[in-house]
Amino acid sequence: MNTETKPMIPSMVGWQWGIILVMVIVQILCGFCSSVAEPLPEAVTIDGLLRVLREQSPRLGAERGQIDIAAAEVVGAEVLPNPSISYGAMNVIGGKNTFFEGERQQQSIVEVPLLLAGQRPARREAAQRGVEAARARFQARYAELARQVWQRFVRLLAGQERVHTLEDACTSLQHLTSLVSGRAQSGVASEYDVVRMTVEAAAVDARLAAARAELLNSAGEIGALLGLPGWRPRAVGQLKPEGIDLDVDRLWSHAEEAHPAIETARREEVAAGSALERAYRERWPIPTVSWGPFLTNNPFGLASYAGLSVAIPLFDRGQGPIARAQAEQRSARLNRQAVLAETRAELERATSLLTQRQATLAVFERDVLSRLSTLRRMGEDAYRLGKGSFLELLDATRSQTELQLAHLELVEAVMQAEVDTRAAAGFLATTGIIP
Repeated sequence: MNTETKPMIPSMVGWQWGIILVMVIVQILCGFCSSVAEPLPEAVTIDGLLRVLREQSPRLGAERGQIDIAAAEVVGAEVLPNPSISYGAMNVIGGKNTFFEGERQQQSIVEVPLLLAGQRPARREAAQRGVEAARARFQARYAELARQVWQRFVRLLAGQERVHTLEDACTSLQHLTSLVSGRAQSGVASEYDVVRMTVEAAAVDARLAAARAELLNSAGEIGALLGLPGWRPRAVGQLKPEGIDLDVDRLWSHAEEAHPAIETARREEVAAGSALERAYRERWPIPTVSWGPFLTNNPFGLASYAGLSVAIPLFDRGQGPIARAQAEQRSARLNRQAVLAETRAELERATSLLTQRQATLAVFERDVLSRLSTLRRMGEDAYRLGKGSFLELLDATRSQTELQLAHLELVEAVMQAEVDTRAAAGFLATTGIIP
């Protein structure tokens, strides 16, 4: 008997095509997900940097997870206690049955706890206040990260300007080296002047290399702070103080309403009050209603059982949880008062420092910076005309570089003080970042 065998190749080819199709779909989806992720910019302004902090920083995402943990307490507060069911049977195993009529007795009981003292609303209220406190803590954490990011952005801007200044100094020294070399060839200047100028140019080159290394480090610090490996952005902006209001009373009025640390302390005090109310509610015993049938065999009999049980608060009346909640409420109140005092002191310190640094910068720009170009031009012209020595020319060139670098440091110090003042007044807390 001949049987015809069908080939298996077509079914295997279809199976293989199915695997290939699934792999193609997976690759397309992976490519789509990777294309959705916004690439990190190479150059950022301070607004762009704060946007990266809000949207792409893993550190801030991890801090945001604390809100989800607090929100889970709300879910738990909504849950009712579980009922319980029990079953038992009684058989006579020896002697005379003096307990019940029949051969066997069976019993099933259902017990249901009843939250009659307002425990559930108190739990829900305390959990919701806990979520609000977690949101405020997240806001405070964001403000602190924003302050650190802003400070590093200012440092990066100053580092870029410092590199530009040293690059200009190197160019200027190369020009002066050519000038001195030409005068040495004509017999007007000595070989010492040429060597001294060459050494000075090499020293400035070394400072430039160090400034570039520090600039690279400053850019890397931003990526490390945000938790973004390999990201070293370039700062876009002007190294120039913006100028802010230095009225302490006006800044303090804003801080009382918007400072994240004060708001966090306020929310934690409210949450502590809700926790105390929950402790008062939880001290009441939870009654349990029970019901079940009784069944007897030979002869058959059926009975119903109903009961109520409740613990007697004779010894444990919730003294421990209530005392703890009261202590936490007192601690939260004292912490809010301490945060208010510390924030006020920090605001006064920041505004005072900013005022002093602004005054120092203004004096420097008026008395020193305005004369730099004149000083350099006079030194170079005097040397060209033979009225000035090489040392005077070198001193004028070096002084210009050093004073420009000193000016950058003063500007950076003023801008850092402005960031501290903004943070102390609560201007770094950004809305719309909490889910």
